[in-house]
Amino acid sequence: MRSERGYSMVELLITLGLIGVVSAISVPVFMESNARSALWSGSEQIGATVRSARLQAISQNTVYRVTFNCPSANELRTLIMTGDPAVDDDAGRCSQTVDGDSGIIQLPVGVAYDAADTTSLEVTGRGIFTANGGGIPLTITVTHGAATRTLTVSGTGQITFTDVQ
Repeated sequence: MRSERGYSMVELLITLGLIGVVSAISVPVFMESNARSALWSGSEQIGATVRSARLQAISQNTVYRVTFNCPSANELRTLIMTGDPAVDDDAGRCSQTVDGDSGIIQLPVGVAYDAADTTSLEVTGRGIFTANGGGIPLTITVTHGAATRTLTVSGTGQITFTDVQ
């Protein structure tokens, strides 16, 4: 005689097996989604920082500098240029804060960028970009694991994003 009160062992094993299969399929998809989200967030943070620097430079008719790896790796800041080389080109400038500087922009964990040996971008009060240590247009490669996204900054501040697998 079979009892009507519960599930049989076979039914429980089938249910657990189905849960295991669904988990095995969904966990890698979830992990990939998180990695892609971090990659997009990091590249958008860089783009937003460049756009913000251009807006500040134009609105205040002042030169601003977007400095990469400032003050440490995978961080960036927008720094106002005072016109005094002793202040602007000081080796510890990233650790100092002058009125008009942005806070430190820290990329999501696991996200890295390569600005093709460029240490900074400068934008004039007219919104024109130049790159210190590299040329314009400047291509910045943002990576997270195997996923890559590039952003290209033109001399007039236009930013173009390209996804690469």
